[in-house]
Amino acid sequence: MKEKTKQRNIGRQFFSNHWLMILIILQPILDIIAFWTKSPDGTFAGFVRLLVMVAFPLTLLLILPERKKKLRLLLGLGGIGLVCLLHLWNVWRIGAADLVYEISYTAKMAHMPVMALCFAFSIRNTQTRNQAYWGLFFAAGITALALFLSIVTGTANITYGEGLGISGWVIDDNRTANSTILVVLAAFAVFCAVKSDKKLVNVLVPVLSAVCLIINGTMTCYLSIFLIMLGFAVFLPLEHAVRGCTVNRFAVLVLVGVSLLSAAAYPLTPKYKIRQEQTAFMEKTEDEFAEDADRWGFDPNTLPIEQILDDPEIHTLYEDYYWKCLWILSPGMFEMYDIDEIMAKYNFTTDANILLNTRNLKRAFVSLMWDHSDTLTKLFGIDISAAWNYGGVDLENDWPAVFYYFGYVGFASYVLFILYFVLLMLRRLLRDFKNSFTADNFILFVTLVLLLGIAQYSGAVLRRPNVSFYLALVLGLIYYQAAVRPVGRVSTWRGEWV
Repeated sequence: MKEKTKQRNIGRQFFSNHWLMILIILQPILDIIAFWTKSPDGTFAGFVRLLVMVAFPLTLLLILPERKKKLRLLLGLGGIGLVCLLHLWNVWRIGAADLVYEISYTAKMAHMPVMALCFAFSIRNTQTRNQAYWGLFFAAGITALALFLSIVTGTANITYGEGLGISGWVIDDNRTANSTILVVLAAFAVFCAVKSDKKLVNVLVPVLSAVCLIINGTMTCYLSIFLIMLGFAVFLPLEHAVRGCTVNRFAVLVLVGVSLLSAAAYPLTPKYKIRQEQTAFMEKTEDEFAEDADRWGFDPNTLPIEQILDDPEIHTLYEDYYWKCLWILSPGMFEMYDIDEIMAKYNFTTDANILLNTRNLKRAFVSLMWDHSDTLTKLFGIDISAAWNYGGVDLENDWPAVFYYFGYVGFASYVLFILYFVLLMLRRLLRDFKNSFTADNFILFVTLVLLLGIAQYSGAVLRRPNVSFYLALVLGLIYYQAAVRPVGRVSTWRGEWV
């Protein structure tokens, strides 16, 4: 009996000392589980993430020692809840197409700020901070190993099409999200590599990170290689100049070399092949319209909009062209809105690169919904479920999605929430520049820039809990480095075990 009690105490102590690392390691495992247990009703991984989002703040409210901190956390959670409730109330007011879908989507949007608050109140010392670094390092290793095993066993999911990128054990809905996760984990893996004094680690980790990013096939992954590798290659000598710390010249040379090899390998990447195919198809479509315009004796590049609307024959030519380009992407848009309104939304362009771009189509549809909305809807956001049910669209770029889906109030709240952490970072840099100019802070800056940039460039960052988890963690680490760590004290990770 005593032995069992002792084992339970050891288990509790281990979990108490490593809970954050375990939570981070769990993330790639949940994505793998989702691949092998996928079903139309959702995934086990999604349920676990929802459970964590609910249990984490409730646990903190119970265990936080200071009443003042509990109140601050409660106020933060209350603010997030209020924005969500105002959106849901407005959607209920105008008549939701699918209220269950709307609630689910709103919960996904709330995931990042809720988790960021929890991390900010949980990461309070170097031991917890070190848990995060080790957790990210192990998560990167698990992700790379899973990708390798999926290729070897022939069970890997593709990114775009056969021979056009490999995602690994990732469900179709998460392929875009997976590319962002790869970028974040690769960035932290490179951070760990440049901190190491082992040359084998200095070489293998950046090379393997670049390989994983390239074979994924997305431009997001490919371009991130240069920001990560060259970013550290520039920062490490600067850190030496500012703080006088030793610079790992060998690691810097490796980072530059990997960047050069990645640039040279672009014609071999899946994204290059995709661009070639897309360009050829778009040029063919646009050339066909140009031939029709030439037969009618007008130049679409100089034709006044009034003439397009007033001349029945030219109007019909434009109408047919827009139907040809857009109808297959979203038939619902033509059922809900007038063709002139649709063409005006595209400024009557004949550029096939614009018209055949699905991201543009989705934004045009949602923008038309916005134009037809009342003032309250513009304040609190449109009916997201209606965009999906009637138009079959869900915005891919995150920042326009936050704006249209949650209105002026939701968008301003989201931006101000993230801006708060950015201002904390800048304030600490101004107050304690030398001690803040460390690789530990630089990796947080790089990943924050990457995540916020990818949210606009690619999407699936703010609205996918498996990705927004990492943004929340980065914000929590920024809060520790900028608001909790004592001023005047250098806090750098040297690979210490947690």
